[in-house]
Amino acid sequence: MKKKIVSLAILLSFVSLHAQKVDSLVSSAFRKYQSGDYKGSVEDYTKILKIRPDYDDACFNRAISYHKMGEYKKALADYTKVITLKPTFDAYLYRGQVYENMNKYEKAIADYSMSIDLNSSFSFAFMIRANAYFETMKYEAAVTDYEKVIAMYPKYSLVYFKLGVVYDEMEEIEMAIFSYNLAVRYDSTNAKVYYNRGYDFDELNKNELAIKDYSKAVAIDTAYSDAYFNRAFIYDKLGKYEEAIADYTKVITLEQDAADAYFNRGLAKSRLGRHAASCADIEKAAKLGDKTARKYYKLNRKS
Repeated sequence: MKKKIVSLAILLSFVSLHAQKVDSLVSSAFRKYQSGDYKGSVEDYTKILKIRPDYDDACFNRAISYHKMGEYKKALADYTKVITLKPTFDAYLYRGQVYENMNKYEKAIADYSMSIDLNSSFSFAFMIRANAYFETMKYEAAVTDYEKVIAMYPKYSLVYFKLGVVYDEMEEIEMAIFSYNLAVRYDSTNAKVYYNRGYDFDELNKNELAIKDYSKAVAIDTAYSDAYFNRAFIYDKLGKYEEAIADYTKVITLEQDAADAYFNRGLAKSRLGRHAASCADIEKAAKLGDKTARKYYKLNRKS
């Protein structure tokens, strides 16, 4: 009996030492992950899994580290193992995101759907499934998912913005504008919302509303070159050539190889009778590869 008791004590001591080692590795792995040392985190979780192969949390966390490193195949293998051991909604969600990173949208959608089946109150799952539906041009399904998010969070500006983008792709411009209006109501600091709404107003030939939105976009983001360009284009249409030139100049300042801005600025200068400056801009656009500018320059140089 005495001998057996000693053996049991040794066994308990062995188990305790392993438990302490695992706890120490878990702490180390977490610290490394928090500091951005994903490779070190993976190494620690791998050591843990050698001691405890069925430790699903270690496998899950190693998958997250692999995911951060862009090691998608290894992340998939770990997430799949976790799902085999313990099929939780977050394991499906994270594996779906890996599939999406690999442009495997159908598999991503299937995993997001499994995640939603396990936890239908998690709005983020609907949000990212809607994004995946959008990427696969399943716009009606995307709208349905975004509306589910809105039902949970009716003042969530970002989802209204994304909904507007979907309606734009569906060429339902009025619905897109309505969505952007709601996005602005709940967050007036997103330059992209104003830009997209401005673009839609432009499509409807509502020039002043478009200019107003492009102006708001550049007030928020002073380096928003597309907004300057589109505003300049409207100024051009309205015959406000000085304003157009100022905006095209801003685009060129931000993007020195913006051939279309040089060409359009050259045309605006020509309309104001500044022919030498116009010629210089159009020649620059031609040298930057703008084919229309090249033809225009050759034609007008000969005349």
